[in-house]
Parts: sequence; C-alpha cells; structure tokens
Amino acid sequence: MESVVISLGGSIISGDPLNVKFLGEFCREISKFEKKTRFGIVVGGGKLARNYISSLRVLKVNDHVLDEIGIHATRMNALATATFLKDVNHRIPTSINDAAELMNLYSYTVMGGTEPGHTTDTVAALLAERVGAKKLINATSVDGVYSDDPKKNPNAKKILRLSHDEAISLSLKGSIGAGPSVFMDLTSLNIAKRSNIEIYVIDGSRVSEYGNILENGKTSGTLISG
Repeated sequence: MESVVISLGGSIISGDPLNVKFLGEFCREISKFEKKTRFGIVVGGGKLARNYISSLRVLKVNDHVLDEIGIHATRMNALATATFLKDVNHRIPTSINDAAELMNLYSYTVMGGTEPGHTTDTVAALLAERVGAKKLINATSVDGVYSDDPKKNPNAKKILRLSHDEAISLSLKGSIGAGPSVFMDLTSLNIAKRSNIEIYVIDGSRVSEYGNILENGKTSGTLISG
C-alpha cells in the first residue's frame, strides 16, 4: 500500500471561524483513495497560531516559548481535522516515530508540530522519509511556486516543474530577503532531496487537486522532483 504525506497549511483551515466546509470536502476527496493509500496529514497552525504569537511577541516573549505555543495550535487544528475522518487516530502524536507507528494502524494519521525550530513542512518531510513515502503534497494558500512573490509582483511567473536543487536555490533567495517569498523551508527541501521525495506545491483549497495527484500524479501547481 502506498503512503502519501500531506502538509495541510493552517491558513487553509484555520481562519475565523474554522473552515469546516473545506475540511469536509477535503476528507471526502482523499477518502476515495483510502483502499490503496495510507495518509499522513501534518496540519499547520494558521490564524490560531499567528494570533497568539503576534500578541505575545510584542511583550518580548522568547522565540522558544512562541514556537511551543505555535505547536499547540497545530495540534488543536490536527485534532479538529481528525474528527472529519474515519479509521483515524484521535490521540495526536508528538513525534515522527509515534506518527510512523500509527500509520501502520490507521488509514489516516493526523498530527501537528513536534518541536521548536521545526516547521510543519519539515515535520511532513521527515514523516515522509520515515515511512518511505515518495509523494508529499504541500497544500498552501498559493497555487504553486512562483519566480517572485505573486502578491507583490503581478509579473511573477508560476514555475510548473523544479528540481530539488532549483527549489532549494529559490527558497534560499527568499530566506535572505531577496526574491520570492519562501514556499517551503530549506530543511524540508533538503530532506526531500536526500530521500528523492516528490513534492507537489498546490493551492490546497482546490479539493480536486488532491484527487488528480493521487489518481495520476498530475497537478496544476508545481512539481518538485529529482
């Protein structure tokens, strides 16, 4: 049975209020493939995390504590997501190894963050590596990887295919403030490169994208591969 990991961006589900309509549609779409696919779903913190972190940063709360708060937000979102699925864990794992063990027991394993300093994209890449998944779907608020930040530059062009090295180079430019916004952090991209994991960067709110990728490996977003 194939294993697939989905990094479900918190911005897609965690608004004000929780986007229950999307969660229902998303879970119905991926459930079409549960007989041949085992899913690991890593959920981000979204607005829930940002609200707490931005308020406390003004008070000079240190970054380690802010990361811990963000992690708790991701786990709340993960538990909310799990309620829409059957044959799923309802104890949110706190480590990659715990999640990998749960993937042997359930059709769906849902988790949030693990430790300070690790984004949920990095957690998703580590989980994919740990369970031998060769597909990682990075569900974001943008419909792919662009040559520049499309929210700031209307002339930015979407890039349909990238090698791991090209994606790392583009992410590095964004991380030092010259070029596109960071679509994935460097750690997650390097993990994907070393284990030859394909990454599909998609607009996660487009539910049909998940089915297209799972059915035939096609996407209107960006494919990052070896």
